Amino acid sequence: CNILKQREAVVSTQSTGVVTVSYYCVITPLKKRELMTEPVSSQVHPHVAQKKTFLDRVLRGPERIPVFSTFLLILVPQVLFYACVAPFLVHRLSVGVVVVALYVSILCFCNFFMAAGLDPGVILPQQSLDNIENAEQKKEVPPPKEVLVVGGIPFVSKYCTTCNIYRPPRASHCGLCKHCVSTFDHHCPAIGNCIAQRNYRFFVIFVFSTVFMAIYILAFSLANVLLIYFDLGGGGSSFNDAISKAPVACILVIYSFLAIWSPLGLCCFHLSLIHTGQTTKESLSNTFGTRTPYSQSCAKNFFNVFYSPFFPSFEKLREKRAENK
Repeated sequence: CNILKQREAVVSTQSTGVVTVSYYCVITPLKKRELMTEPVSSQVHPHVAQKKTFLDRVLRGPERIPVFSTFLLILVPQVLFYACVAPFLVHRLSVGVVVVALYVSILCFCNFFMAAGLDPGVILPQQSLDNIENAEQKKEVPPPKEVLVVGGIPFVSKYCTTCNIYRPPRASHCGLCKHCVSTFDHHCPAIGNCIAQRNYRFFVIFVFSTVFMAIYILAFSLANVLLIYFDLGGGGSSFNDAISKAPVACILVIYSFLAIWSPLGLCCFHLSLIHTGQTTKESLSNTFGTRTPYSQSCAKNFFNVFYSPFFPSFEKLREKRAENK
């Protein structure tokens, strides 16, 4: 058995020239069995059917408070660093300290919003089977599972009864976002979105830049306190005076030290996943055991994550089709 690739899901009719979406289907040696290939007219995906506000485009998932909390936990220490610590470091060290910090901050926030607001790889649902009036059509509905072979390893392609589609390899249904997602990694409440095929690279860069920024603020805030300490001549009383003269730097040192461990562990975990060519879901459920058919060499795995072609969004295709009607 085999399964159609996602890039083959977009076809163009020669008679009308209208682009239609032909969703995932299973190919058996005997015949090609597809779910309904007619575009959905009565039941449109909720992300497409409703007019999106600016907030809906920035934050896709149902979470709002956790996302804003994550944003503030990253923003506040950086603002304090630029306002209270950076001027002293520019005077005593170099303006390059602030330039590097600004670059990492921009990288961090840009990837945060990209990971939170980008379509992660939603596979649009098919028309509900309840709307099929023809009883003969219902008999053609595929069975709930199909056994595929991926890299020589049997893989069970499950039929999603919510989205009415076959899930392609590595796809999964997110109960929070209410849809199937291609190459599903996990749902991250901290950014309010699924982490999957189209936004995984941005999530990883966001985590890496957050860890780097935490270490950066920790190191240079500590340098601020130590420079003042040595300027005062050293000694026990000088250390207390240094703390009193740079209280914000001391707070940033403590905050950065306490906050760095969670993203640092996440950073190491995803480095391990990229190295082995797995997703978080596959790693935790031990889907393929010690042999992962999607893993290549370490260099190719990193290349596929950060430099592979950007996959198109099926939501955008549906929106364009709706606009053309």
